[in-house]
Amino acid sequence: RSESLASAWPGPVRVLASPVLRVLPLSVLLALGSGALLAEESSGTEPRSAVEAIKARKDHLAVAKNASASFLSFEIQRAGLSADDLITYRGFYLSADGLAIAPLQAFDSGRFTVRNEADGSAVQVEGAIAVEADYGFAIIQTDQRNRDFLRLSPEAASIGEVVAIHRSQKDGGSVLAPVLARREAPLPRPQKYLKVLSVGVNFGRNGALHVPAGTPVLNREGEVSGCLYQPFLNSNQLFSLAVPAPALALKSPVHAKKAAIMPFPLPAAFQPADSLALDASYLLGRDAQIRGDVVQAERLLRQALARNPQSALGWQRLGLVLRARNRKEEAMQAFRNAASYGNNLGSFLLNQADQLSLMGRIEDATALLARACAANPGDYDLHRAYAVALRSATDEQTAQKHLEIATRIAPDSLRCWTLLSKCLAKQGKWNEEKKASDHIYKLESLYRPR
Repeated sequence: RSESLASAWPGPVRVLASPVLRVLPLSVLLALGSGALLAEESSGTEPRSAVEAIKARKDHLAVAKNASASFLSFEIQRAGLSADDLITYRGFYLSADGLAIAPLQAFDSGRFTVRNEADGSAVQVEGAIAVEADYGFAIIQTDQRNRDFLRLSPEAASIGEVVAIHRSQKDGGSVLAPVLARREAPLPRPQKYLKVLSVGVNFGRNGALHVPAGTPVLNREGEVSGCLYQPFLNSNQLFSLAVPAPALALKSPVHAKKAAIMPFPLPAAFQPADSLALDASYLLGRDAQIRGDVVQAERLLRQALARNPQSALGWQRLGLVLRARNRKEEAMQAFRNAASYGNNLGSFLLNQADQLSLMGRIEDATALLARACAANPGDYDLHRAYAVALRSATDEQTAQKHLEIATRIAPDSLRCWTLLSKCLAKQGKWNEEKKASDHIYKLESLYRPR
């Protein structure tokens, strides 16, 4: 892996209009899409007036519109896709001399077409000069010169801060979203988590499908706080993962002209841990599943699994499709395969436990979740599921313990807070229940579109 790093500079430093990108003292960011337009700072400050809120909205939307001059579109042709079934990603320029950033998925095959979004003009990519495999992005050198580019934010995003996310007009236009909370998110690698931020976005039912992976997340000043990437693990998540601005800065070389250029396709070490994440049939099957076409989804996913029979991602998503088709035993076997090939990560075990519960095997599901929580203590969803199982066995006290763990890991999860509120009420712990209810009200006000 390329270890080209910028020199560390004390204090907040703006990213300069050149390939010299300096290390920024920022916290790691993440964007997760799921329901809101505006929010106030969560530090206890008074709400802004309606006039101020309208002005802030206009400022943010203007920022998103202006940023589009710096965007690139990557159209990817993969084996198994027709000429009309191109997969689109987005990138953006980081410097005037043509440095840009884009998702790693855009470069796996080396077969891609790049254009400037503003005028559709062709862009030639000379190669990658830095790669961050964990967050899934590459910094590339293009043939473009004197391009408009975006600056990285010199400050950490605060809870409650509003960010802008650019969408085309045909997808409803750009949206605003509040930063909701800090949490940890799992990677598709054994026992590995990244510190992330949750950002509420009103993308509607199809979520991230309306925003190409690689789209930047912008603050009011038009600076990049992160950029969006679709998650791999949880098939039910409609949000996107945002790489943090500090990771971009750290991977940007001090001297772009002297940086070694890696040609495409990139080495296998820089590809996702599960190769099926780049398979055309899998990607189309995923989209079919999200829009509810489970018959088409099963057909496409089985095609993908025939080529990659040890893919945990493929078996997990197929299991969800088979569950939707009420084929319980087949779904159970698919989830077992996912857990086996996926090193028993929490996301795979959770679906297996859910399927056991649906089949009436509650004790087996509870025992599996107990073991999973011990092995994956940072997975809030496992603690939530285990608490639900414990409550069904009337063990409210232990359920409370695991729900409190879940809300600490994912303080933006309405589902976890609602379950905790009910658990506390069942035990008559009204003072604690009031605190949980207050937090629920606060989250609901953030998620609620305005």
